[in-house]
Amino acid sequence: MKISQKLILGILGMATLSGIIGAISANQQLKIAKYLAEQEAEEVAGLLGYFVSHELEQHEIRSQDLILAHLQEHVESLHKKRQRDLEIVDRNKIILADVVTADIGTRLDSDRNNEVGKTIDDGIPRTYVEISPEYPKGIQLIAVAFKTSNHQTMGAVILEYTPLYKAALAIAHKNIIVTSIISLACGIFALAVGYLLSITISNPIKQLQQAVMNLAEGKLDTRVNIHSQDEIGELAASFNKMADDLQYSRHKLVNANEQLRDEISERQQAEAELQQALKDLKKTQIQLIQSEKMSSLGQLVAGVAHEINNPVNFIYGNLQHADDYTQQLLLLIKLYQNYYPNPEPEIKNANAEADIEYLTEDLPKMLSSMKMGAKRIREIVLSLRIFSRLDEAEFKTVDLHEGIDSTLLILQHRIKAQNNRPEIKVVKQYGEMPEIQCFAGQMNQVFMNLLANAIDALEDCFQKELCPNPLIRISSEQVNENAIIRIADNGVGISEEIQSRLFDPFFTTKPIGKGTGMGLSISYQIIHDKHGGSLQCISSPGKGAEFVITIPVRLAKIAPAAVKLSASIFNNSDYHSQ
Repeated sequence: MKISQKLILGILGMATLSGIIGAISANQQLKIAKYLAEQEAEEVAGLLGYFVSHELEQHEIRSQDLILAHLQEHVESLHKKRQRDLEIVDRNKIILADVVTADIGTRLDSDRNNEVGKTIDDGIPRTYVEISPEYPKGIQLIAVAFKTSNHQTMGAVILEYTPLYKAALAIAHKNIIVTSIISLACGIFALAVGYLLSITISNPIKQLQQAVMNLAEGKLDTRVNIHSQDEIGELAASFNKMADDLQYSRHKLVNANEQLRDEISERQQAEAELQQALKDLKKTQIQLIQSEKMSSLGQLVAGVAHEINNPVNFIYGNLQHADDYTQQLLLLIKLYQNYYPNPEPEIKNANAEADIEYLTEDLPKMLSSMKMGAKRIREIVLSLRIFSRLDEAEFKTVDLHEGIDSTLLILQHRIKAQNNRPEIKVVKQYGEMPEIQCFAGQMNQVFMNLLANAIDALEDCFQKELCPNPLIRISSEQVNENAIIRIADNGVGISEEIQSRLFDPFFTTKPIGKGTGMGLSISYQIIHDKHGGSLQCISSPGKGAEFVITIPVRLAKIAPAAVKLSASIFNNSDYHSQ
């Protein structure tokens, strides 16, 4: 509750209290009137009692009628002096004397509740209202015991006290009117005082309250404009000083916070740069090691291929001459047999020992097998040279199908049936696709990583009896200006959680020592950074995995590469959730 409201209520309470006091005063006036009437009735009763006692004691010889007559005279005399109705009844409520002489000798029955009879019995004064044809609106009467000087109750004296009651009631009404006027004046005064207090006290307090609320909301520039020389003025000055101190402290705190934030930001940036530098250093170290391994492997493969290729070419080239010579010799033997059917015994024995018939039939077959074996060796050597691509390290146009086939040929020893699993079926669905510009050796490295990972996943899947018929499907097509190659397997698939980290460096799910987690990361960089394409994984658990390679058929601008990306070994990363 506001202060002005409290003050107004206080003054209104005082006005109400004044009204209550006035009402109490009026009630007291009525009680006083009743008391005075009782005193007057008792006085009259005492006088009459004294008279009766005197008459009985001094004039014993007088008759009762004479005594009643004298009593009537006293009643009339008192009526004239006091201007009040007066009557006397005996113990049986028979009227002995009355200002109305016609009623003398009759029984009093105007007290409906027998107030007069009760007063005669116990001597306690009582008031009652008498309603009669003479007084249709009623008249206030009081009954007191009529006693002798010996305190013997002879009856009751009934005295009218309406004039006294009316006078007291008039005074009470006057007091009530005065009290009402005073209460109304106090109420008006309370409203005026409340209004003045609202102007002089409440408004500054409201201003202070609003300023405190603004300050609590963070508006530290809030000030109050109160210059009174009282306690409220002092409070306003203290508030303004507090607001100044808070604003200054906040300014210092904000500056310190900004400085601390800048320092934290700088430290976080330095820490992030350091973490990235460490990560790049570690990745570069792995790439350098892998690059050195691949370079050594490429040189070794190229050297082995070259050393094998020379004698194989010599053998393969001379096999044709050996076949020609053999055919000539076999033709000559046949001619000898036709023209000399009966040779010398020594020739005949040599012919039987050599089993010339079988030799003639088996020698061409043996030469044909040797030719096929030499051709197979030449194809393997060619595949090794194509895979290493040491002679094609530059950006040039190549056939991607040739690189896939050479990779499959190198991985043939893993694809064919093993002791613990059947052969992995490879389905090739090559579409028409022109030769494209790319880094052939790095593209072969991508094919090697993807195919080796698929073989690892299928082997693990078969051992867990989740894939009874392992299958790798390779398809290719040209869509607009892009070459798309899909390598899919029918393994257990890859979860979404692993897919989100699939191309992160050093991430692997393989056991320690089996994979470095760099294969797919390097493959992604080769496709995305070096060729401006994309490498995408499409998989869901239980439905296998498919890797989609998309590279432009014609590159408008080759993605720059400051350092040649290193190749990884065949099984240095895995991607399947096992």
